[in-house]
Amino acid sequence: MRFKTLLYALSVLFIFSACDEDDNSPQLSRGDIAISTTIPNPDGMTGSSYLQLTESFSKKTLDNSRAEQIPYATGVIKVDDDIFVMPGFNSNILKKFGRNENKELIQTGSISLPTLSLPYQMVKASNDKVYLAFWGGGKIWIINPITMEKTGEIDVSSYARGGDSNPDPSAMLIRDGKLYVGLYQAVGGFYPSQDYPYADVLIINTATDAVEKMITTEGNTDLEATGLSTATRPVDNNTIFVDENNDIYVVCIGGFGVTPGHKTGILKIKNGDSDFDPSYKFIVADSSVTGESEKIGYIANVKYMGDGKLYANANFPAYYDPVNPSEYFDRTVWPVVIDIYNKTITKLPFTKRSNAFATLSEYKGKLIYGLITDSDQGFFTYDTTTGMASSSPVITTTGFPGFFGSFDD
Repeated sequence: MRFKTLLYALSVLFIFSACDEDDNSPQLSRGDIAISTTIPNPDGMTGSSYLQLTESFSKKTLDNSRAEQIPYATGVIKVDDDIFVMPGFNSNILKKFGRNENKELIQTGSISLPTLSLPYQMVKASNDKVYLAFWGGGKIWIINPITMEKTGEIDVSSYARGGDSNPDPSAMLIRDGKLYVGLYQAVGGFYPSQDYPYADVLIINTATDAVEKMITTEGNTDLEATGLSTATRPVDNNTIFVDENNDIYVVCIGGFGVTPGHKTGILKIKNGDSDFDPSYKFIVADSSVTGESEKIGYIANVKYMGDGKLYANANFPAYYDPVNPSEYFDRTVWPVVIDIYNKTITKLPFTKRSNAFATLSEYKGKLIYGLITDSDQGFFTYDTTTGMASSSPVITTTGFPGFFGSFDD
């Protein structure tokens, strides 16, 4: 049961609710910070999720009394001043939210999508063009985010590997006029085929919307045997990112650390190149962690902060209950920092582990960790300059903390 519901558990990291008790509006939440939370039912497959605004990032406790209810097990993405709420498993409507003149949260648009297309990621190409990846449908839609109309479609189903007809397009990134799309390559569910321990990325020309090639570790003499697989995480667009050198790094989930022969780690596509760098391979699953004796099963919720420092939530399988493992009750996640240049991993000085629903965002130069510990849940902070981690949440939430985004004013 633990792993059958894991994608829900990890996609729930995007859906959540909260409400500012200092908000004087009788109906709408208001403020400069958007957050989401979720309250899962014991089965993990159902529950309630919400989205709201709050006026400040200050010590407070939020409830759900003025939050906007959103679909369960979906994604929340902020693009400029718009917040897009994905439909999840129980809806086919993608909704766009914004703020009115009073800084109150309002719905500003919507578009109908194919049933169970399961979009999780969106990336902006221009003011009137975004790409929307259908993890459940093997397609990428092109949408005008202003009018919320479909303007194009890219069928990527022919790039499926491992046993089914859907390559599960996941996190995306645009570099130098090319759209890079991580292919998760799950087979009939949430996990990759044991017989396909490889990582695949599509490269699409953003001027023509034509697929130029698929790059893969399969057949690559230097990378094939690493076991690095399941390129990018469906609910975390930061699992493909660019550093200061314009090099792309691809986080591989490695079948969540439970598929034999598959490993979590990082690959690289150098500036000016259109293939994986054969000289770079960071097998995180095989690496030691400073400050922690156990090995990492998979990394997720990543955020690159420059100077080679990738912050992440790391899942340690050793902390699951050996008899009755649970994503909800077992505290298996430690925040870590990964040096992608020197290939080192260090545990951050938080005092308690979280369950598998932990999240990671950034606000005014500080990292915002959404953690669910044994004693509390909410948004904690980590200061990359001082190395200080908060011992309790700045914002305590009713429900698991998830999406965190902010407006400029």
